[in-house]
Amino acid sequence: MAKHLHKGDETHRRWKIIDASRTGDASLLPQLLARLDSGETYENRRHIVRALGNIGGPRAEGRLLELLGVEHGLILGDIAQSLGKVGSRRAAPGLEALRDHESEWIRQNVNFALRRLADRG
Repeated sequence: MAKHLHKGDETHRRWKIIDASRTGDASLLPQLLARLDSGETYENRRHIVRALGNIGGPRAEGRLLELLGVEHGLILGDIAQSLGKVGSRRAAPGLEALRDHESEWIRQNVNFALRRLADRG
């Protein structure tokens, strides 16, 4: 049975998104990308960003790169971590710019991502 990430209340959607992230279900990528543009809650958007990092691929990477340039707040840490997981070399300049972010949590995720990129040579 197909999963529909748009159905249910915020909590039900969150659990579907988390499950997609946990399983790395690439078949749900189009729905995850659509949910980012749908007015989804901030918390669920953060989970979607994590799912994109676990699923990977060019479409996920491209969307994460877009988000890196426009988002603010803690979601930047999720974006940084996901870009590190997908190994996005194109993200390096944007990540470098966040190395001195005021949030320690964001800095930790940026450093994680930059280490992952360096390890991949």
